[in-house]
Amino acid sequence: MVLKLRNVKKSLVLLATFAVVLSSYLSQICVAAERSEAQNALNNAESALASAYLAVFNAEKAGANVSSLISKLGVAVDWLAKANNAFRLGNYDEAYNFAVNCFNIAKGLADEAEILMLEAQKSRSGKLFWSAAYSSIGISFLFVFSLFGWRYLKKFYIKRVLKMKPEVISEDELR
Repeated sequence: MVLKLRNVKKSLVLLATFAVVLSSYLSQICVAAERSEAQNALNNAESALASAYLAVFNAEKAGANVSSLISKLGVAVDWLAKANNAFRLGNYDEAYNFAVNCFNIAKGLADEAEILMLEAQKSRSGKLFWSAAYSSIGISFLFVFSLFGWRYLKKFYIKRVLKMKPEVISEDELR
């Protein structure tokens, strides 16, 4: 019976050791999975933020008012910085959450910047149309008024010339 009890104790010790080793191995696998998920989220957030910056730049270049977008970009950058810090410290859950927040903000910014850019381009094309229309009308008025003005000036000049009396100069005065 004592021998049987020793075997049971050995079995329990071996089982406990195996459980500890297995749990440590599984936790490393889970940590590795969390780490890779956090790394992927960080990479996605960085690429989304870069595309948001590009979209805001293009919207600004098109003439849109991007002041609100720039402040939102600052918020997204803060989330990305927090995600990077948490990742470096090994807090992968927080890093993942911060990176997802940054990704969501950046995607929304890119969409918003695209809408603003399209509105600015539409507004600019409308302004260009009206500018060309007003210029055409102005040039037409200038042409018409120039013709009437020329006719008036021509009549005025001819009447003035015809009212003039020629002066006779003697031959002595020419010498």
